[in-house]
Amino acid sequence: MPSSEYEAKMARGGMAFNNQDFFKALEEYNGAVKENENDADAWFNKAVTLQNLMRDEEAVEAYKQAIKLEKKNIKAWTNLGAVLAKMQEPKDAMRCLDKATDLDGSCVNAWFNKGILLSKYGRVNDALVCFDAVLKLDPRDTETMYNKGVILEAQGNKPEAENWFERALSEKVTIDEDSYKRYSVDVFSMHDTDEEGRLISDIEWLDRGSKFQLDNDIDRAIFCFNKALELNPENPDAWFAYGNAMHQIGKLEESLECFKRSLQLRPKKSETWYNMGNVFMDLKKLHKAIECFDKSIALNPHKWDALANKGAALKNLGRIEEAIAVYEKVLEHNPKNSLAWFNLGNSYDAVGKFRKAIQCFDRAITLEPNNFEYYYNKGVLLYEKGRLIRAKEAFDRALALNPNFREAAMARDDIIKDIRGG
Repeated sequence: MPSSEYEAKMARGGMAFNNQDFFKALEEYNGAVKENENDADAWFNKAVTLQNLMRDEEAVEAYKQAIKLEKKNIKAWTNLGAVLAKMQEPKDAMRCLDKATDLDGSCVNAWFNKGILLSKYGRVNDALVCFDAVLKLDPRDTETMYNKGVILEAQGNKPEAENWFERALSEKVTIDEDSYKRYSVDVFSMHDTDEEGRLISDIEWLDRGSKFQLDNDIDRAIFCFNKALELNPENPDAWFAYGNAMHQIGKLEESLECFKRSLQLRPKKSETWYNMGNVFMDLKKLHKAIECFDKSIALNPHKWDALANKGAALKNLGRIEEAIAVYEKVLEHNPKNSLAWFNLGNSYDAVGKFRKAIQCFDRAITLEPNNFEYYYNKGVLLYEKGRLIRAKEAFDRALALNPNFREAAMARDDIIKDIRGG
């Protein structure tokens, strides 16, 4: 029997989550897990809360624990798939989403996330099947209508695409009104008190901003983060979130200042060092980026994204052998990382190791066969080595995936001219 303290923590966690006080909710769910570490619901609620706080790696581990305790937890399989897709782990993400639909063929969220993932990697016909499954279960799902329209438009079926866009718009006003009620926020006419006259805390403003950011509504997210910082300029999470928002809209110097303020308040946060490194990468300040990635890795040796991005910075600095060593270490951890294989191939190409470069491109293509850039780079390398037929095949594959890929079309035309003798 669950203890009364466990039940109380779960109840308080649920109330905090419903009020979008995610930090408080996480505190309560952590307590519930300590009270009963074998309860799948506690782990699941903790995972969802971590996901809302954009702490994806921790969310993945919590979802896995929930599934370990309850193997047929459809929501956990679905959410785990969605998080893994966001973290660019498509194979693992699809396995989770397939498991969810196998367990329950009426799981709308699983079908929708499968459709999004398939369309992202070029499997548009399979994506349409998934979106149709969603609309059969929920004929008023506007996001699915819109995404279906996008695919149909890309396929040249504009009349049907416009029909789906119009259907989505006809539903959208109601959906948006409901969403703002759910956030308890009246767009930019946001008051400093709630409906009961209680002063809204910096944590609540931060939670609201994070929710808007998840919905890609950056203007409202920034408004909320500013409110949080007005109330508490010593909140490192608010500075971190504000920095991410600034980075997202391309205000790189402002983003750096936000991350620096966050680190002054909390210097041992691996994710902040990592994000600041990414900003330095965008600013082409590669030495500073490497310093940040090193600090991120020192705080979290399993921060493989930071290690991979360090490899990219090293390659751009011409330190190719160091970059190769970094990518090989990333692949030791995750041999299914297609982007790491691709970058390793480019690094081998830079030092003239043709065969190894081709092998790496082939591994990347095997793992992610719908990425046109992988075929293009393979084609460029083959063309440089005079392997015209194989190069043309690679460019043809790139163009089949992206008919508007101008560089691939030009390279293929050049090969055709070379084969015909000018």
